[in-house]
Amino acid sequence: METGIGKYQHLYAFSGKIICGECGVKFKRRQHYKPSGKYVSWTCNTHITDKNACSMMFIRDEDIKLAFLRMIRKLQTAQTQVLKPFISDLKGTNNKGRLHQVLDLEEQIEQNAEQIMVLTNLMASNYIEPEIFHAEKNRLTLEADRLAKEKEVLSKSINGDLTHLDEAQKLMRFVSKKTEIKEFEDTLFLEYVDTITARSRDEITFNLKCGLNLTERLVRA
Repeated sequence: METGIGKYQHLYAFSGKIICGECGVKFKRRQHYKPSGKYVSWTCNTHITDKNACSMMFIRDEDIKLAFLRMIRKLQTAQTQVLKPFISDLKGTNNKGRLHQVLDLEEQIEQNAEQIMVLTNLMASNYIEPEIFHAEKNRLTLEADRLAKEKEVLSKSINGDLTHLDEAQKLMRFVSKKTEIKEFEDTLFLEYVDTITARSRDEITFNLKCGLNLTERLVRA
C-alpha cells in the first residue's frame, strides 16, 4: 500500500482534464459495478454532491478513450481540410501590428511614470496644493493601470497565437506519419489535449493545445 506523497503521484490521463459543460466543475473518477463486472466512469463533482445543482450524468472512461481515437484518426484522414487551413490562419495572424501597439503602450507607460515623478517632486517642493497633487496622481495611477492591462492582454494574445502555431505544427507532424493508432495511450492524449468539455452524456469536445476544439459523439463501448 502506498503512503505519503507516493499515493498522490499516480494520476490518470483524464484527472483534472474533464470539465462539466453545464456547471464548469471538474469531473471525478469513479468505479461502477454491475452484474457483468465493474467499469470506470467520470462524473461531475457538483452532480455527485447535489444532483439538483447539476444534471450532468456520468460518462464511461472507455467511451472517452474511443472518442479520442476517432478524433485522432479523423485528423489523420482530414489533415489537409482541417489542420493545414488552421495553421495557415495562425501564420497569417498580424502579430507585427500588435507588436507595434505593445511598443507604443510601453512608451505611454514610461511617460506616465515620468509624469508621476515630476508631480511628486513638485509636491515635495510645495509648488502645488495637496488636493491638486492627489487628484492628479489618482488620475495618472488609473491611467497607468489601464495601460498595463491593455499591454498584458495584447502580449498574451501574441504569445497565445505563437504557442498555438507551435502546437498545431507539432500535431500536424504527428498525424502526417500515417501510423495506425490502434489503442488509447495516456502519453498521446496528454501531448495534444488541454481539456475535455462534457457537453452531455453523449457528446464531448476535445480542447486541443493548438486551439482547435473538436467535438465527438460518445459511442457506448
